[in-house]
Amino acid sequence: MKKNLCIALSLSMGIVLANCSSDAKTESQEGVYSMVKASMTDGKTETTSSSSDGSFQYKIFTPSNYFYIAIAKDSTGGFGLGTYKKNGNNLEESNIYNTIGLDTVSTAKLEISNTEKGYVQLIPELVIRGVKYKLNEEYTQVKSTGSSDLEGVWKQTKNLVVTAKDTADKTYNEYKVYHAGHFMWATRYLVDTTKNEFKNAVGHGTFKLEKAALTEQLEHSNMSGILGKYDIKIVFNGKDEYTQETADPTNKSVGFKTYKRVK
Repeated sequence: MKKNLCIALSLSMGIVLANCSSDAKTESQEGVYSMVKASMTDGKTETTSSSSDGSFQYKIFTPSNYFYIAIAKDSTGGFGLGTYKKNGNNLEESNIYNTIGLDTVSTAKLEISNTEKGYVQLIPELVIRGVKYKLNEEYTQVKSTGSSDLEGVWKQTKNLVVTAKDTADKTYNEYKVYHAGHFMWATRYLVDTTKNEFKNAVGHGTFKLEKAALTEQLEHSNMSGILGKYDIKIVFNGKDEYTQETADPTNKSVGFKTYKRVK
């Protein structure tokens, strides 16, 4: 459990937690944040985790959505995204897609305290395999590098791969967020058809968009061999849909992914 605490944090968002009021006007927690450390206790034993020991977790709040990914030292990936409402120090997150619940409707209620460098997040009651835990996480805010027409959360709706005269439909369930010069993506993919076994895949990096040219620098992922720079052509179909084109010289193919904005 100790080595996978980072993932346990990401599993928590599918569970209904402690109670708070959300009747007042919704506030914003907008920003890009990196987890510094976390502690989880069942009242008897405390387990800690920090970025210095190899745990990785990033969380992005847009004005209306949250999106986080986690990577443990063993390369296990976790993720969660949805909408949120903030009222003072209380924050309610409503799931769209996460590691455990996937697209199951659920809410998590947290206590948020902003700090000089970021914020502290407290989940008073987190239930994992029938055991109740108290989870405290500390985040530091990451510098913003501007905004673009891609700001927001997107869902993949089509993925076509063209090789010579052949076109293959390889659409899969993927979500992606762009915010303040950062991007993240998360998905689950089938690794064993016999056992119906899936694996989580996540990634984070920085990006620049100049007219129709998108440059992504993938800096973190639990998938091996994919880090680096990606040059992508972008075509917008209105404000809420776009198609990206990427070339794969190795396989002599071109990919066309279409994404629709999540509202």
